Amino acid sequence: MASRLEEFFTQQAGEHLRSIVKYEHSTFELVYLREDIDDQYTDREIERAIDDSRMESLSTSFYGNLFSEGHGDLTCHVKCFENVVEMNFVLADGVGAVVALDADAMSEAHGLVADAREIVLEER
Repeated sequence: MASRLEEFFTQQAGEHLRSIVKYEHSTFELVYLREDIDDQYTDREIERAIDDSRMESLSTSFYGNLFSEGHGDLTCHVKCFENVVEMNFVLADGVGAVVALDADAMSEAHGLVADAREIVLEER
């Protein structure tokens, strides 16, 4: 899934792609990290952000129980910051991939989250 997301976001978001991290229960892989972004974070800060994504993935089933069955399964948590959009594509509790984009990418893209979501659903 992570390599497919990297290919997709490289094509769709280009220079606006900041990072892609694949995470599992106790491990993670930095699939892509733009050089200028790498310079902004320590290893510990990256690990803390990934731990946050893991924890967020645990809430997925909770959200599924809050809404009617018509919503279907929650597959992506999206956080919009002033300059960055982060998408946490959850495969299972503690397992998924986080993609970060410059916020400018969202104004230029139509269906970006929906198309990426299809990649994740195919991998489930």
